Amino acid sequence: MTRIFSKRYRKVLEEKKLKVSIPRVVRMRLWNLLDEFKDKALPLGEKTETGFFHWKDIFDELVKDIKYEHGLEELLAYSEEKKGSIEPTDLRGFILRGIYPPFVWDTVELFFSYLLQEYQVEFQKKFNQIMEEDNLNWRMDNGKIFPVDSIYIEKKIMQKTYHLLGKVEFWGALKEFEKAREDLVNGDYEGAIQNANLAVESTIKYVLNIKKARPGQLFKQLIDSKLIPDYYSGFLKSFEENILRAVAIIRNEEPGAGHGRGGESNPIPKSLAELAVNLSGVLIKYLIERYLEKQLE
Repeated sequence: MTRIFSKRYRKVLEEKKLKVSIPRVVRMRLWNLLDEFKDKALPLGEKTETGFFHWKDIFDELVKDIKYEHGLEELLAYSEEKKGSIEPTDLRGFILRGIYPPFVWDTVELFFSYLLQEYQVEFQKKFNQIMEEDNLNWRMDNGKIFPVDSIYIEKKIMQKTYHLLGKVEFWGALKEFEKAREDLVNGDYEGAIQNANLAVESTIKYVLNIKKARPGQLFKQLIDSKLIPDYYSGFLKSFEENILRAVAIIRNEEPGAGHGRGGESNPIPKSLAELAVNLSGVLIKYLIERYLEKQLE
């Protein structure tokens, strides 16, 4: 099981650099969403000591997961009867009145992991629809919830990139792309740039079906592969030098991002790291779409 939301972003949550606020109406919609999909989960069962087989309730298993992940003896929530009082609760109360909002995102991610694969896309789509309709800057991709700074970029580029990486099963590139985005949120801008660059390189290796190559050779091999059309005179030369190498150049040229800071003490700006991650998303999306188009030619 991959790390859940509150553990991926533990540091920035503790430092209050990342805040999670979920209005009551959204919590209710999320509970209804879980309730709607509870019968679309992987069937879970076990044999008793007497040899009888019984099916486990998905919500009971979800409660066990939450307790296990956070070392809790019981779920806690604010009381509906006594204002400001905290009391033990069931899963519904935990979603609607839980005292720590990031745990709600943990619960949604854990629930997603139980769903049958054919229902995961539908669940994710409905989750994102709730976020969009209620103007909350959170989105789910590949079963993980992320904060989004630019709704346009996330909706038009990042979500599509995730979908395509999963579709063609480029798992290595997907993992590096996910890590780049996590690093960006956690303030590890060096890591964000490095992993964004690795994700682009891994995608190129996948589309070319090669395992090892130096970055410079990798870009040249991609151009030589004819995967990228020469849309107009001089396009390929410009594409390689000014677009394809863009993330790699950021990694190589920014002190600390690739080859150490030396005597430099200035931190890497968030805006540069964000540019690298967004550029990698655009490039990966384009490369995979060309790869899929090529299969149809």
